[in-house]
This record gives sequence, structure tokens and C-alpha cells, in this order.
Amino acid sequence: MKIDTRLFGEIEINEESIIYFKEGIPGFENYSRFVILDIEEGSMKCLQSIENKTLCLILINPFDYFKDYQINLSDNEIDKLKISKEEDVFIFNVLNIKDDKITANMVAPIVVNVINNLGMQIILQDSNYSIRQEIKC
Repeated sequence: MKIDTRLFGEIEINEESIIYFKEGIPGFENYSRFVILDIEEGSMKCLQSIENKTLCLILINPFDYFKDYQINLSDNEIDKLKISKEEDVFIFNVLNIKDDKITANMVAPIVVNVINNLGMQIILQDSNYSIRQEIKC
């Protein structure tokens, strides 16, 4: 399947790689189908909307920057994502780049069940992290 993107132009993706966000992503509730694309340099990824070529979020693997990062999913979140094993889950955090400062939203990770391609952005309760946690790339 071909999709049009702002950053990569027209690209070919495998339909089986589409991640479905049943509730959308906060702020982008009207969009539910995304794909994760590799960014050539470094370990950053791009969460690209299939439905809106200009909607692209830059992601990091939090464990590359914060070795002790932990999240606890509620039973409801586990049910919605149909998670059966911890190993089936990938966690990402959304980057923000402003005024030469790079921050990551560590309070609202993107959680993806890689077995069934269900995704959800969750809000951590009682977190010691920040929505603008500075990172060094």
C-alpha cells in the first residue's frame, strides 16, 4: 500500500504494519491508523498517520535515555490493548523540539502491542517524570 507523507514523500508500506489506535491519540482523536517508520540516523522513529500526511510524531525508545523508566498499565489498558505478555509490548515517548531544546513526554507514553498492532497513548498517574523531560541525543 502506498501512503503520502510530509517527511518521506510517497512510500510503500506493508498493510500488516499499520497500528490501530481505537481511541485515536489525545489531540488527534480523528485519526486512528498509523505506521512506525525508521528515521535514518539514530534511534528515533516516526509515528506517521495513514489518514493525514502532515501528522507525524517523532518517537524515542525511553530505555535508550532512561534505563530505569517504568510504566504500570491498568487492567483496563491491558484489556483494551489485548496484552497477554510483557514481551509483546513496545513503549515510545513523543519528542518535542523547541529552541534547540529536545524534550520527551515521559508522562504519556505510546504503548503498542506488536502482536495485534493495537496502540494507545496512556497517561501515567503519580509519575516522577515530566511532560517535558529534557533528553540529550
